[in-house]
Amino acid sequence: MADFLGISCLCATMKFMSTFKPTSLLDKVFEGGIILKGLSGLLELLGGLLAFFLTPERLNHFVNFITQEELIAPHQRLTSWLSLHSDHFTSGSRWFIMAYLFIHAAVKLTAVIGILKNQLWAYPFSLIALGLMTLYQVWDIVFVQARLGMVVLTIFDSFILWLIWREYQRKK
Repeated sequence: MADFLGISCLCATMKFMSTFKPTSLLDKVFEGGIILKGLSGLLELLGGLLAFFLTPERLNHFVNFITQEELIAPHQRLTSWLSLHSDHFTSGSRWFIMAYLFIHAAVKLTAVIGILKNQLWAYPFSLIALGLMTLYQVWDIVFVQARLGMVVLTIFDSFILWLIWREYQRKK
C-alpha cells in the first residue's frame, strides 16, 4: 500500500535531495525523522489543497454518500464522528484549515529541505519553528485535551528537536 501511495518514492526522492551524510545510528534516526517531517509537510500541503477544492456542501454530500448504509445503525462511531465534523466544516473553518495547513507545510518543507541540503540557517529556523509548534502541542495537551496522538506527536517532536540541536552543535 505504501508503494500505491507513492510514499516510498517520496522518501527516496527526499533522500536523493539530501546532501546530509549520516555516519552513526543517531544520524540515520535524525535523517529518518527529518524525512518523516517532510512527508508530514507534503501531506499537510495536500490537505490544504483538498480543503481548497472541497466546499462544505461537497463534503456533506460525500459524507452522506459514504455513510448512508451506516446511518441505520447510529451506534457506529466513525459515522457519527464524520457526520458531526462535516456539519462543522463551514466556509470560515475551511479558510482557517487551508491557511493553517499551507503555513505548516511551507514551514516544515522549508526546514526539511534546508536541513537535507546542509544549510546552516535551516537548523535555527527548524528549532524555532518546530519548538513553537511543540509548545502549542504542549499547551493543547495541558489546557484543551490530552489526546494520545498529540502526546505521542509531542514526544516525537521533542526528540526531533533534540536531534536537530545536536546536529546544529556539530555543524557549528
